[in-house]
Amino acid sequence: MLLVPAAARAQTQGAGGFVSVNGLFQAGGDEVLAQSRSFDVYGEQASTSATQEIGGGAGLFDIGAGFRVNQFGLGATFTSSSNSNTAVVSGSIPHPVLFDRPRTVSTSFDDMEHKERVVHIQAYYFIPLNEKAEVALFVGPSFYRVTQDYVTGLGSFTESADFATVTLPVGRATAKESQIGYNIGAEASYWLSSNVGAAALLRFSRASVDLDIEGTPVTLNVGDIQIGGGIRFRF
Repeated sequence: MLLVPAAARAQTQGAGGFVSVNGLFQAGGDEVLAQSRSFDVYGEQASTSATQEIGGGAGLFDIGAGFRVNQFGLGATFTSSSNSNTAVVSGSIPHPVLFDRPRTVSTSFDDMEHKERVVHIQAYYFIPLNEKAEVALFVGPSFYRVTQDYVTGLGSFTESADFATVTLPVGRATAKESQIGYNIGAEASYWLSSNVGAAALLRFSRASVDLDIEGTPVTLNVGDIQIGGGIRFRF
């Protein structure tokens, strides 16, 4: 995200710093976090699973700063987003007496949180349009820090005294991982005064993180198309 200075063509040939503050919306993806366990119980195979749909649309807070010389610039931006989803948990547990008559159980776990904290490094190329407006193109690496809640307790169960019902003693834990991705985009800015302006921003950012889910690596694609705008300051 981010950028901007340029109010006059002559001024775009100078040097100076800039600060950006944005509100953005990130499109939702179709990532799924799937967990499964199987184990022997009463001479048969038990199975349990938990599924979360990750990456619903989320609002982003975005702040950055940089420095430019003529039509070229370099900046850094910090972006923070979070959303929550529901984990659907199910299981099939063999009966201790009746062969091939498994007992089934299903439940859900709400408020499973997904967070993305990202530092984007961006190289800019500024294109003046007139005395007050310009477009900037940017590209660079993105440093992601991802935290993701997941379901625990899928490898065990409890059962009633008459064996009619079973319960999965599930809980939650949080996986954390860092990864380097990339960002690319464009921004159009219009200067309301010599130091303050407004801008519209379109950015795409992506990284693939490998989360450790109870010893099992699970890959999630994070980031997506981001669109919004905000305020620009230059000095």
